[in-house]
Amino acid sequence: MNNQIQAGTLDPVPQAAGEPKPYAPSFIDSFMGLVERLPGPYWLTYLALFVLQSLAIHVLAWIDGWLPAYTFSPILLMFPLWLWGPLTIMSYLNSIAREALDSFRPLLDLDEQGLRRLQGEFTTMPARSVILNGLVWSITYGILTVLTFGALFALYGFGRLTALILVLEGLVTYSVGGAIYYHSLRQLKLVSRTVKMVKQVNLFHLDPVYAFSRLTARTGGSWMIMLSLTLLTFPMQLANAPVLAILALQVLLALAAFVLPLRFVNYRLVSEKRRLMADFHARVERTLERLHAGLDKDELGAMDKLNDAIAALNMEHEILTKIPTWPWRAGTLTSFLSAMVLPIMLFLIQLAIQNWFGG
Repeated sequence: MNNQIQAGTLDPVPQAAGEPKPYAPSFIDSFMGLVERLPGPYWLTYLALFVLQSLAIHVLAWIDGWLPAYTFSPILLMFPLWLWGPLTIMSYLNSIAREALDSFRPLLDLDEQGLRRLQGEFTTMPARSVILNGLVWSITYGILTVLTFGALFALYGFGRLTALILVLEGLVTYSVGGAIYYHSLRQLKLVSRTVKMVKQVNLFHLDPVYAFSRLTARTGGSWMIMLSLTLLTFPMQLANAPVLAILALQVLLALAAFVLPLRFVNYRLVSEKRRLMADFHARVERTLERLHAGLDKDELGAMDKLNDAIAALNMEHEILTKIPTWPWRAGTLTSFLSAMVLPIMLFLIQLAIQNWFGG
């Protein structure tokens, strides 16, 4: 569509009378919009920034003497990962949201203006909410610094300069990277609200119905990918109760992200299927009444037509019973479950290795 809204931009549609003013985009949206407008794919820019930040912190560690020159440590990749990874994922999910809205549009009673405004909501975060989210994650980071990172610094014996840089790096990372939670939950809430706008679903035209399942599955899958990468960089010996709680919360959120926003669609599909089945059973009842009446009157000439009708009804029943009522394709569910299993397996493997060598 020509009216797609890029991340970090406001909906340019004129404001309707009595409609609330559109909110200002957050600094994160503005930055993502800038990256998306650069030549080349946005993920390549984020990858380059990840590499540059990782190299910079390693150079500081070499200068500080904590690491021998030209050696690398996975622990120093954790903060760059959680800074640029979420920005990459948010840009990606914005693109998936636009595609989902395009596919879902036939079910919506919206004009061009309403659709463009909805696209703007899906791809733009309010600045005030992002700031508040950053403050919450800054406080969370402070708590984790006291409970976990002190032990991390002692375990790895960071130099004073390296430790100071890591503390500041972590603060920025949690403040900015933590926006992925707000971004995802906001989009999922919009999915739930948008599907409730549908007045009628067609069980024989399910492609639009499946549109948002791709977004919800990719959201949960993205969280699992980030969790898997985190497990590859975070030392398991520091996985205390707060850290494990956050990891477990990500798994639960990923599962809820996939299922909960689409539960209303499932309800509507189930209701529509029940309606069709009720019509079918009423038709079967009428057909059997005619069959019985013909038998009672010994009108065997009409039996062939009634037999054909009953055979057709049996085929209709088979078709109706096979129509799915979960709003996603089987392949989507399989891919999501595979993404769910990956971090759990990584965690169990790392835990077994730690117990094997540490015990």
